[in-house]
Amino acid sequence: MPTDVPTDVPTGTPTGTPPSGGPGGGGGGGHSEPTDDERYLCGTQLTDKHGRVEFRTVFPGWYQGRCVHIHTKVHVGGTLTDAGYEGGHTCHTGQLFFQESVVLDSAKVAPYSTSTTTRTTLTEDTIYDRSGVTGGLMRVTHAEKHIARGVVGSITLGVDRDETHDGTDL
Repeated sequence: MPTDVPTDVPTGTPTGTPPSGGPGGGGGGGHSEPTDDERYLCGTQLTDKHGRVEFRTVFPGWYQGRCVHIHTKVHVGGTLTDAGYEGGHTCHTGQLFFQESVVLDSAKVAPYSTSTTTRTTLTEDTIYDRSGVTGGLMRVTHAEKHIARGVVGSITLGVDRDETHDGTDL
């Protein structure tokens, strides 16, 4: 368990109105300045021969204006080096979302339970399109009453390897 987890996570029922606008005109509200580079989780993982990948990370916190989500990019045609993934192109840019029930369960345990940050629900978010798995809603499970022990989220993404996405087309 990380020892430097954020301490400014929300509790209770979301309140307030999510802001409109935001980066890329998506209406999500964007990040509040300044962003904290020490909490920015980013990783690269190669798929196996079946196109599957597994990430182990912390449950994402949330900020006012957006529901809980994870940004994703799928790159093809490059090489993983000591400096990161180089070459190729991005064939998919998107976001993955969490069911509201799982977010509420996470808000009951530390460090999330001590926050006073206004939280935006999945239905209030202006980027999530309410289309379930098609829109990036992951299947998330955890041991009942023991979410602090971890969650497992899964989703199948179908991508077109020949497409090119620069991240402005969300």
